Amino acid sequence: MAKEILEKLIAYPSLTPYECGIYEKIAEILGEGFEVLHLNCDEVKNVFFYKNFASPLSPKAHLCFAGHIDVVPPGEGWSSDPFIPTLRNGFLYGRGAQDMKGGIAAFLGAIKQIKKSDLMLSVLLTSDEEGEAIKGSKYALQELERLDLLPDFAVVAEPTSEEILGDVIKVGRRGSINGVIEIEGKQGHVAYPKRCLNPVEMLGAK
Repeated sequence: MAKEILEKLIAYPSLTPYECGIYEKIAEILGEGFEVLHLNCDEVKNVFFYKNFASPLSPKAHLCFAGHIDVVPPGEGWSSDPFIPTLRNGFLYGRGAQDMKGGIAAFLGAIKQIKKSDLMLSVLLTSDEEGEAIKGSKYALQELERLDLLPDFAVVAEPTSEEILGDVIKVGRRGSINGVIEIEGKQGHVAYPKRCLNPVEMLGAK
C-alpha cells in the first residue's frame, strides 16, 4: 500500500513553499473520519489531520505522525522525469522519494490499516521544511497549543536508514540549539604573552 501512495505523492511538484494540491490527495487517502485543520501562514500551507480512534472517546494518548511534503528543486542529471515515479532495479525513483514523501507514504499506509486503537492519531504536514522553516511546523505547533491539540508523542519520518528501510530509529535526531559563549581573557602585549590570557587560545584548549 505504501508504494502506491508514494507514487501518487511523488507526482506533485511540491517545491517549497507550494503544496500543489497534495493535501487534498492525502485527505482522500485517509478517508472519512479525520478532522482537518488548515494552519496556513502567508504562502506556507500547513495541515493537521486528526482522528480519535478510542472507544469510548477517551484516548490514552495522542500520537502524531509529522513530516513535510515540500522538496528542493530537482536540478540536472536525472535519467527520468523527477515528478514521474519510476521503478528501476527494485527502487522507486522520484524527487522526494526519500526525503520525505517515502516516510509520509509509510505512515499513511499504516494508518489505513488501523481498525481499532485506544489513541488519538494525527498527521501534521508542512510545505516549509526545505526553506526557512519558520512558518511551517513551528507556527503550526503554536496554533495547536492554542487549540489544546498538541500531541503527547510524535514520529518524524525523516530518512535515517543505513542499509534497508526501517533498520535505524533515532530519538531526538532533529532540532537545533542556539547560544552565546562568553570567554573572559586578560589584555596584554605580544611581547609578554605569559602576562595575558588570549580567549581564542582558551576556547581552543577547551
